[in-house]
Amino acid sequence: MFRLVRVSLFLVVVLSVALVASMGLTILTYVRLTAEVPIAKMYFEPLGEDVFEAHLAAGRDGDVGIFEIYGDQWRIDAEFIKLKPWANVMGMDARYKLVRFEGRYRDINDENTKPKMAYDLGQGDALDLVNYLAEWNFLVDAEYGSSTFTDIAQDTLYTVYRTQSGIIVRSEPMPGPIGYQPSILEQAASWISGK
Repeated sequence: MFRLVRVSLFLVVVLSVALVASMGLTILTYVRLTAEVPIAKMYFEPLGEDVFEAHLAAGRDGDVGIFEIYGDQWRIDAEFIKLKPWANVMGMDARYKLVRFEGRYRDINDENTKPKMAYDLGQGDALDLVNYLAEWNFLVDAEYGSSTFTDIAQDTLYTVYRTQSGIIVRSEPMPGPIGYQPSILEQAASWISGK
């Protein structure tokens, strides 16, 4: 009888550990497959009707570029390398290279008749990885272009994210210029005033 209790207790402990490990792996899989990493931030200042000055910070160093774009929307394009899901779960991330930034018009007639300007960005690590993975192509699920666009709004900060399957954009009210860090005195004044 005592042996049956020990074996039962041992099985309960083993099954409990297996359940906790399984839950942990499920959470890890979810986190890895839904990972989002910010790769660029931008805001816009109007220069005229459908003409904007775009302030774009992108890349590992946060290189800032200022671009004049035409239109009532903006678009950023990337070359993208999607890895197999099991490679993502093992800690490898999709690779990208930001290749183009441009303005665009919501109205198709404006898009076909009004002035346009596109800029080459050439930032990211996709092409370096393609050369590296030439011998390891079993990791690559697909190579393709990924693009995201949205309307231009003043006093809005746009953040472009790299997901495991492409790029997306989110916006929020602009707290201040990109790269602005309030001083300790400004932080203290903000804290005291409750803002």
